[in-house]
Amino acid sequence: MLVSNPLNKENKTAEELFATRNEQLHQEAKEWLMRTTENCTMFSVFIAIVAFVAAYIVLEGSYGNIGIPIFYSKSFFVVFILADVFSLTLALIYVGIFFSILTSSFPLEDFRTYLFKNLI
Repeated sequence: MLVSNPLNKENKTAEELFATRNEQLHQEAKEWLMRTTENCTMFSVFIAIVAFVAAYIVLEGSYGNIGIPIFYSKSFFVVFILADVFSLTLALIYVGIFFSILTSSFPLEDFRTYLFKNLI
């Protein structure tokens, strides 16, 4: 049995009719999503830079020529390094996610689920 999409008087399916009637809303949503994603990308890159610089500066301070960090014997040093690695990893993951949103062609079907789930 062949199932076809019902057409209206203008020979359009429900999806085509929805797309033509809501083209302005689709354009506004694309612009909003682009602005929001650009801001989130810049924020994620900033967090990644700060995390990298923090790890580099803390690890740079060392005893003479030995190369061992000054705070190596402190228990909070390990907590700091783990938190820094975690924040750097998450920031870079989110940069990749936001770049994938920015490079999307924003088809109407993706606005239902894919793009907003990635943004959240």
